[in-house]
Formats: sequence, C-alpha cells, structure tokens
Amino acid sequence: MALIPNAANRFKPARGIVGTWANMEEDNARTGFAESQFASAVPLMLGSDEMGVTPLTTGNRFIGIALRTVDMDGTPTADGAATFRVGDLLGVADMGTVFVLAGEDVTEGAVPFYDPATRKYHGTTDEGRLPLPTCEFDESAADGEPVALRIRVLPGADPVTAAE
Repeated sequence: MALIPNAANRFKPARGIVGTWANMEEDNARTGFAESQFASAVPLMLGSDEMGVTPLTTGNRFIGIALRTVDMDGTPTADGAATFRVGDLLGVADMGTVFVLAGEDVTEGAVPFYDPATRKYHGTTDEGRLPLPTCEFDESAADGEPVALRIRVLPGADPVTAAE
C-alpha cells in the first residue's frame, strides 16, 4: 500500500535564503571588508577605510547588498541573525538578483524602501526608510517572506535620503 501525503502536512520549502543570489542570471559583486558588525542582505555604503563597507545611512551613496557567507561569526542580532565581524571579507552585490526579507506585502516591479530598524524591505515609503531607486522587486511576496530584489547600481548615483 502506497502512502499518499496529506496536503495539510506537506513541507513547503523556503522561497530562498536571505542574502544569497536568487537565480543564475548575470550578476556582479565587489569585495569589501566589514567596518562594523551587520547582517547579510542589508544595503551598504563605502566605509572610511580602503575597501571598507558599512550599512547604508541617509545622505550616503548606495553601493550594493551584503551577500551572506558561511562563516558569519559576529554577535547575532536580537532576532538571531548571523552577522559579519569587523574586518570580515564579504561580497557586495551591485548587479543581479538577491533574496532580501519583505517587510510587508510587496509587488513585482515596485521600488524598494529599506527599513534599517528591522532590516526589511518595503514597497512603500515611511519615516526612516531608505529608497533604493536603482532596484526593484523581481517578484511579489508576502510580509516576512524572502523576496528577490533586482539590483543595478549606477555610477555617480545620488546619495539616498530617508523619508521623514
């Protein structure tokens, strides 16, 4: 007798892993060194040291998204996310599609707004959220799910300014 799995008990695999490449299309990443402790999948800006990177803040230029690595041994965040240690080598995705965490229901093609307080990406602006105008959601997703973010960093792009 064959066992037929019950639909209610089936395991639904994750859409993707936050901070990793979402597909096999053309992509690009540069090397950076963490100047502070931070989790993967956060937008970055240039740091003060040569090849140094730090999480993006208002008034600075977006250079890419932090790519997850297997050896993230910094102090975990309050919600348990692994972090890079100061001085760790990491990839900074500046072109391609990377999984990030949706902070609300988002729609394909929408411009993302990053919330530094929650490390989540939204499809709408709100106080403190940083717009990433050269990026867009590559698919629709529900709040709390990994979602593919299409990245295209343009040379000479203006600094981002958080919504007030």
